[in-house]
Amino acid sequence: MRASTLLCFSVAAGAFALPGGLSSDSSYTNKKSTFTKGSTVTSDLEPLSNVVTTLASSTVKGSITATKTSSVAVVTPSPTKFSVSKAPIEIAPASQWLLDPAFEITSVPQTRYYNFTIDARWGQPDGLACPSLFSEIVTMILKLIPYESFSQGISQNGTGWADGPNGVTQCPIPSYQSFLYNFTLSRPDQYGTYWWHAHRGALYADGVAGPLVIHSPSDPLKRGVDYDVDQILFIRDHFHSMSSDIVNGILSNAGFEGTIVAPSPKSGLINSVGIFDCSFAPTGSTCEQKIKPLELVYPSNTKIRLRLINAGTHALFRVSADEHVLEVIEADDTPVFGPEVHRVPIYTAQRYSAVLNTAQDKSGDSFFLRAQMNTGCFAGNFTDLDPDVKAIIRIADHGTLPSTKIPKTIDWNDALNGTCVDLDEATLVPRIAVDAPRYAGTTDVFNAAFNFTPTGDGRWFLNGVTFENFMYNPLLHQIYNGRTLDSTDVTNFVIPKLEAADLIINNALGADHPFHLHGLKFYVVGRGNGTLFPSNVSETTIHIKNPLRRDTLTVPNGQFAVIRVIADIPGVHALHAAGLFGVFVVQPDAIRKFEIPDEHFKICDANNYEAGDTILTTDAGRRRRSLALSQSNSTEFPLLNQQGGSPMQRAVEMWKRAEVVRFAKEV
Repeated sequence: MRASTLLCFSVAAGAFALPGGLSSDSSYTNKKSTFTKGSTVTSDLEPLSNVVTTLASSTVKGSITATKTSSVAVVTPSPTKFSVSKAPIEIAPASQWLLDPAFEITSVPQTRYYNFTIDARWGQPDGLACPSLFSEIVTMILKLIPYESFSQGISQNGTGWADGPNGVTQCPIPSYQSFLYNFTLSRPDQYGTYWWHAHRGALYADGVAGPLVIHSPSDPLKRGVDYDVDQILFIRDHFHSMSSDIVNGILSNAGFEGTIVAPSPKSGLINSVGIFDCSFAPTGSTCEQKIKPLELVYPSNTKIRLRLINAGTHALFRVSADEHVLEVIEADDTPVFGPEVHRVPIYTAQRYSAVLNTAQDKSGDSFFLRAQMNTGCFAGNFTDLDPDVKAIIRIADHGTLPSTKIPKTIDWNDALNGTCVDLDEATLVPRIAVDAPRYAGTTDVFNAAFNFTPTGDGRWFLNGVTFENFMYNPLLHQIYNGRTLDSTDVTNFVIPKLEAADLIINNALGADHPFHLHGLKFYVVGRGNGTLFPSNVSETTIHIKNPLRRDTLTVPNGQFAVIRVIADIPGVHALHAAGLFGVFVVQPDAIRKFEIPDEHFKICDANNYEAGDTILTTDAGRRRRSLALSQSNSTEFPLLNQQGGSPMQRAVEMWKRAEVVRFAKEV
């Protein structure tokens, strides 16, 4: 089953590229072998000619290079509402993730059209054969599985209905129907590294995601000056179960695989290539023992821009290149003067660009590039996981062939595990200096905490509220129709007019969270240990001199962060982390004047509901308000005893004991 979606981008300034794909070596793949417990797994190498189709590309002068690509994340067989096609997945070569050096960057306004398709197929990016959600761009076309929605994480100035999150700005797209996202990239600093993904439940974890790059002459990072080669590294943790099964399990009393904590991944993928140890494969499954990691070939004496994108759901990766330092030059979409580091920590939804310099290498050299998972942030077991995800970088100058030998290079000895934290903002200085507004006109606080419902279900809460996602009654529609949001359904920060506003995020319990804000870029103006509230915000230092601007930051357990926004883009903007969801409602009076296309409302028609659903139906895996915290508990937030063990170990212990120590929310 499928539907289709057309994206129409009006590029007011700059050029737009949408690369993506299941990237693999273009010459070899492993033969399939069926693994059963106690048997020997063998594999040979064979040409890919039987599974690779000819890749057609078209270039539009002065703007976009669009290529036919494939992107996949594979999951274990499980009950689903859609059928799995037996058609083979097309495998794109590694070059699909390398941006065209002849791509012309221009400020001429242009309109670009992309059509996407999404299907369910079988694939084996790490060796284990499972059904996949397969996304394909063919001369700019996209297919969607039933009831899926789409998001790019792009500012929507005047087109807030085109952001994509299900239940927030739109209803899910029905199967076999089409939907148009039409918006203009008009923000002056809207350039850099982004990604697009499905935004219903955790479907992006099943493979509905890809990189998105916007170029502009205004970008201070210049090809040929700051870097020579432009390489995307799309990094993600990979699971062998459908996201819906994992989410529904975690949200139940029984949990997923016997626990309510988030499971650890089975492998990691770099540009959709990974290696799983088939000795851990379930009995009777098909597992192809892969031995060949992703390989990337560059010339010597070259500066390679690595556009790092963490498109995963759980793991913080530390990206490194053996015996080579990395110079950070971009944080999310902000060009920065950054440090030279051994490892770049990157959490879910974050992006960094780092320059790898091969000035000291010679043709024939090889070394490992690593994306290593910080297992200190995991709550579940990971006995079947190799957290050291590798690719091989080979140096070959023009007219020479790269080496085929396994590198013997040595990893850095920096610590890999521990608290999941961002790079220090003080080391990331925006290249285009912009001071934050001196004062905030309004301040609110989001308190993140883990708690239990009266029925014993574990949930993450913001201000005592777990998000009720009414899939057929999006929050944007409620504001548009003159309502105010019900604070027992979703925690919301209303900013009624154009002004600067501060949000304090207190991460009170258990896990380090990366928080991502849609629609608005924020200044990171404060951090600290403990909790902070509007009444005592004067007790912390607020940094307004050219602070880092980004859209995703990590708030470790037991700490707070203060972000400052300029409320200049009306809309309902989601702020979310794993299991946590709130929204900014910016200029609600302006939202009520939106000229929302009729097609946007048509997908919410009752005849598009799934069987048995009504306008009050919450999305799959959610619970109705009757399971929310009691009123007496809604003003309290749990805080773990800080003595002994890691934050995640303490959280797991609390989950096992079902005991909560609370602190009072300041009102």
